[in-house]
Amino acid sequence: MTKVKSDRKGKKVLLKIFIVLVVLGLAGVLALSLLNLHLIGYTKPDVYSLESFENTNDRHFEAVIVLGCAVWDNGPSPMLADRLRTAAAVYKTGCCDYILVTGDSEKPEKYDETGAMKTFLIDEGIPEDKIVCDPLGLSTYESMLRAKTEFNIVSSVVVTTEFHVPRSVYDAEAFGIESVGVEAINSGYVIKPYNYVREFIARGKDFFYAMIKPGY
Repeated sequence: MTKVKSDRKGKKVLLKIFIVLVVLGLAGVLALSLLNLHLIGYTKPDVYSLESFENTNDRHFEAVIVLGCAVWDNGPSPMLADRLRTAAAVYKTGCCDYILVTGDSEKPEKYDETGAMKTFLIDEGIPEDKIVCDPLGLSTYESMLRAKTEFNIVSSVVVTTEFHVPRSVYDAEAFGIESVGVEAINSGYVIKPYNYVREFIARGKDFFYAMIKPGY
């Protein structure tokens, strides 16, 4: 009888722990959801499609900032290539002085995002002297931190993939860079659910980073 009571007590404890974990998990998801809604809503007035930007923009910005992503053996991945095509189109409107490509080129002999990005832009007709590379843009937050502290950018058009634009603009503005975002075209690649889940979490992280501003 004692053993039965002990087993029941143990099960009740496990059930309580499970319930607490579920409640904490749901609270965390709810908090992240609210932060996502805030971040997306805050930046929405400053987010454009390429077409709407080309048709309505009459402002001048210092730079186009293109956020890096995967580079394959033969050059930029389809997602990155579309970011670069969009950035080239934005630059060709005459709204910016140059293009800053930012990504992971910390060890270019092994992996060189910004080198591949620069080559692609040159092939798109952008003059080489109008392309600046930041090889240490290892995250969205760090890219915008460095855009301000290393390159002294005060205004920008941020170009990246649709789901990534709000956070990128939010991070840029956190460092006082007056920014709008342009969603990259999609030439037909499929955005995986992983990208949306990762971005959902990253928006919450960068919300707090934007407040406390940790260094590079």
